[in-house]
Amino acid sequence: NKDLIKESPKDWADLLKPEFANSVALAGDPRASNQAIQAVYAAGLSSGAAAGEAAGTAGLDFFKKLNAAGNFVPVIGKAATLAQGQTPILITWDYNALAGRDTLKGNPPVDVVVPKTGVVAGVYVQAISAFAPHPNAAKLWLEYLYSDEGQVAWLKGYCHPIRFNDLAKNGKIPADVLAKLPPAESYTAA
Repeated sequence: NKDLIKESPKDWADLLKPEFANSVALAGDPRASNQAIQAVYAAGLSSGAAAGEAAGTAGLDFFKKLNAAGNFVPVIGKAATLAQGQTPILITWDYNALAGRDTLKGNPPVDVVVPKTGVVAGVYVQAISAFAPHPNAAKLWLEYLYSDEGQVAWLKGYCHPIRFNDLAKNGKIPADVLAKLPPAESYTAA
């Protein structure tokens, strides 16, 4: 919420600064929300912890420090709480943040930031059942999903497709779509 946060944090460690007092929320409970637990994990990776259990533990430590600093807001954040100022900084998946920004239509202005470190990808897996009634049709569908056209279709809904970095490097993303996203280089670490 740019009405309340004049200079957006650029990385996880920035969230510990005093100017972000009573401002930072997760978009779910990490005990039950995949995007919230991935946020905890990403925060751990940003500290330099090794992937796996070490990053999880470091992420929990980060949120303990965030809470002790008085910066964590124990509310499940949503676009509405962000707009109302209850959760001026909302840690959520980028596609939810981008869609929320569009829904709010500039009231308030929203800055969507991909942190410099601790960037993770939440991937979805496609498969064809051995019992599919039309396996060749399913193969064609998967071929479409991974084509340039299919990947750009995902991106138009702000879902970063697995081939995003390749599409960006090769200039395959329409300029109007790219203009709505954080810089493409933000995603190279994911």
